[in-house]
Amino acid sequence: MTWRPYGRREPVLRAVDLTLTPGERVLLVGPSGSGKSTLLRALTGLLGSVEAGELTGSVTVDGAGPGARPGTVGLVLQEPGAGVVAATVGRDVAFGLENVGLPREAMPDVVRRSLAAVGLGGLDLDTPTSALSGGQTQRLALAGTLALDPSVVLLDEPTAMLDPTCAAEVRAAVGALARDGGRTLVVVEHVLGPWTDLVGRLVVLSADGRVVADGPVREVLAAEREVLLGMGIWVPGAPPPEPLVVPPGLCTAARAPALTAPPFGVDRTTRHLDGTARTVRAAQLDDPLAARPGTLTTLVGPSGSGKSTLLAALAGFLPTTPEAAVRVGDDTVPADLDAPDLARALAWVPQWASSTIVTDRVLDEVLATSRALGHDDAATHDRAHRLLAVLGLEHLAEADPRELSGGEQRRLAVAAALLHGPPVLLADEPTVGQDRHTWAAVLGLLDAHRAAGGAVVAATHDANVVGRADVVHRTDAPPRPPDPPPTRTPLVARCGPLALLATAFLGIPAGVLSPHWSTTLLVVATQVVLGALALAAPGDGPGPPHRLRTVGLRLLPGLFAAATTAWSTWLLAGHDLDIACTVGLRVVVIVLPSAVLVPWLDPDRLGDHLAQRLGLPDRPVVATAAALQRVHTFGAVWTEIGRARRVRGIGVSARHPRTVAAHLAASTMGLLVRTLRAAAELAVAMDARGFATAQRRTWWAPAPWRWGDTALVLLGLLPLVVAVTAR
Repeated sequence: MTWRPYGRREPVLRAVDLTLTPGERVLLVGPSGSGKSTLLRALTGLLGSVEAGELTGSVTVDGAGPGARPGTVGLVLQEPGAGVVAATVGRDVAFGLENVGLPREAMPDVVRRSLAAVGLGGLDLDTPTSALSGGQTQRLALAGTLALDPSVVLLDEPTAMLDPTCAAEVRAAVGALARDGGRTLVVVEHVLGPWTDLVGRLVVLSADGRVVADGPVREVLAAEREVLLGMGIWVPGAPPPEPLVVPPGLCTAARAPALTAPPFGVDRTTRHLDGTARTVRAAQLDDPLAARPGTLTTLVGPSGSGKSTLLAALAGFLPTTPEAAVRVGDDTVPADLDAPDLARALAWVPQWASSTIVTDRVLDEVLATSRALGHDDAATHDRAHRLLAVLGLEHLAEADPRELSGGEQRRLAVAAALLHGPPVLLADEPTVGQDRHTWAAVLGLLDAHRAAGGAVVAATHDANVVGRADVVHRTDAPPRPPDPPPTRTPLVARCGPLALLATAFLGIPAGVLSPHWSTTLLVVATQVVLGALALAAPGDGPGPPHRLRTVGLRLLPGLFAAATTAWSTWLLAGHDLDIACTVGLRVVVIVLPSAVLVPWLDPDRLGDHLAQRLGLPDRPVVATAAALQRVHTFGAVWTEIGRARRVRGIGVSARHPRTVAAHLAASTMGLLVRTLRAAAELAVAMDARGFATAQRRTWWAPAPWRWGDTALVLLGLLPLVVAVTAR
């Protein structure tokens, strides 16, 4: 098999010829960018279908295509956050079980066992997936695969983002899965040592995507030790390499006062569909932090303890308690800086390096910040090429950075952060996904940055990086507060999604058929009374907060549309005020029910009801529900794009108002590109859990039609009755 992705001149995999027998446990290794993740996707049958490119050869599982039988092959993606398919933990793990037709009553036990196997047994099944940390999300993806009990298990660096304890829990779960029955296991990892007792076979890919070694793991390690070390493989027992000696002048840093922070906390608010919000302490820095020029400060702690959150707060992206606790020097607060000044003060390498990509060419990505700060000369271009060469990326200078492997993207983010010489570098897991050579290159650049007078703050689980630190800050997950008393549920939240959707649509004929502004005003009044009734929350306990604010915010675009429509009608209809008022109020009638009802519409439940009650085809219904579930993430993606552009110096500048329009245009295009790529990754994740070939699908949740649904639809008819009666 040979595979050349669209947009790449050379194949990523070349003439790969492998036979894996049932029950084999295989460790797949190779230098960063050698095609390991691509080979796993080939084993799921996703190359040439979900992913575009030129495929020569074929892959079969037990004589058939990899997707011929749903649930046969399970894949955990390298960036598992892209594979979250549901809003809650329980439903996400159960997604594969639905695709293989497991009866509903059997799902909860399987889901709980799978979560416990990866160390997430303490989570409630209705925990929002959006509230999980990166490490927790990685374990959630593994739980979703384990729940399927697949014949072939493919794991792409499943412990890369985990602390040693959590990583050991995951390996134990994988080992138990591999020993129980004849399942075939293929694991991609850079660090071999912890896996050698769990696997029997070692397959090695070269930098150009060829199989160069294949055999019993201990025999290959013994016979090819020096060759593997020369390729950059993390051979067990070999000491870590020395950091690469970087040529003088390649890294520069503006020597500036330290980045300092007294002890502070960061709170996270999670908003639920029922209108309630839960605020908890997401991260806590217990000791003062001072990142001084020439030093390396590390944040260490268990997965989910808030290290990434603390780094984002140090960059000024998140509010802290007390406010404005983080400073660069004596007076500068990162949160108060505009884009160019923030880029001059610090740089940021996030946990998922793909989130800071702002261009469509690797070389442009490295140069982006320098260009934004006015440094686009020949010397800067030369240093950019040399940085890429040091990190093994020079041959990819013309490639699209979004098409690089995870390890390559992380090195690119390091290069892009260092070229303009920031005084402070904030790096989240800068060495994850690196082979020995690229690890040494990354550490060499960090050392060179420190030698030039820069400060580095890194969140990491890498013991070799921690051992080189000048200061180590240990973090622990803040204690979880007791659950608040349950709030009363509004009447509208007790209705099913089909009733909500149908009642919202009833506003359209009511608005169209309303004859005159006086009658339309009566229709609006009827809708307001019914809306107040729908939002009422009878019962004991505290009431749900922010009901009116939620409706008001959702109604604002509709009111703006009503006002502009009325004005344009008045202007074009001979300044007839009656007609203008009628048209404007009709728009209000159409949008008001949606503003009241749509906020309570759960996409997952909507999918359940469309398929189970209306009998619509499973595949488009589930795909639509999954897509709608991602709509609520658009705000977070927009914020992430804004952070990436701001810290790269290309966001909004207070001194240049024209940057507002440029920023909005670029952010909108970035949101579109990110959405399309997220949709592709979501399709990969869904199909890897049997969605593409599901023949008989079951459902995690029932889809009942209750008396309250009937009552809601009947009440929703009242405004239409008023409008028709008036005619």
